[in-house]
Amino acid sequence: GTFAAYEEAWGEFMAGACRSGQELCCWEIPWPLSLPCVSGIEPSDDGSMKKRKLRAALLRWHPDKWAAVLEKVIEADKPTVLDKVKEVTRRILAEKAL
Repeated sequence: GTFAAYEEAWGEFMAGACRSGQELCCWEIPWPLSLPCVSGIEPSDDGSMKKRKLRAALLRWHPDKWAAVLEKVIEADKPTVLDKVKEVTRRILAEKAL
């Protein structure tokens, strides 16, 4: 997939499943882990665009920001979701170092 497709899936997730009162499963969360770049940085991005995308990705995936989502995740999936959030955050930090 592309980062644009991921962003669309994320928007749908935030507007739908995440806002509903129903419990969430890990597979319902759009994970960017299959993408070559989890922050959406493109080789053609200038320094300020790269910085903006990294900041937005870090804010989205910061573990503290996930407290509200985690409350909705079924108990059995919480450890997996936390691990994936940490993995995305590690990848963003790795991309920041490039």
